[in-house]
Amino acid sequence: MKYSKDRIRNIARNIIKNLENNKLVDFLVSRDILLSEIENVIEDYFKINAQAYEVALEEIKKKKKIMAGSIEWDITFHQLYEQELNKRLLK
Repeated sequence: MKYSKDRIRNIARNIIKNLENNKLVDFLVSRDILLSEIENVIEDYFKINAQAYEVALEEIKKKKKIMAGSIEWDITFHQLYEQELNKRLLK
């Protein structure tokens, strides 16, 4: 899923605002640095998701016995996707 830079910046701002409003953390860096880091994390997460999706799609295409669009295909795809996502997020 691809989001625009503006949408990602808006999400990052909302995260900072919620943290400030709930007094959950004290910031030791400037708001701009924090905003930039949160944006980077969000963008990296979307990249990892896209990569995991592509790998899962390639893996399921190799399985000739599973018919595309079937329930078995859907379940297998989601299992492969979750496994790949977990591998990439835990690195």
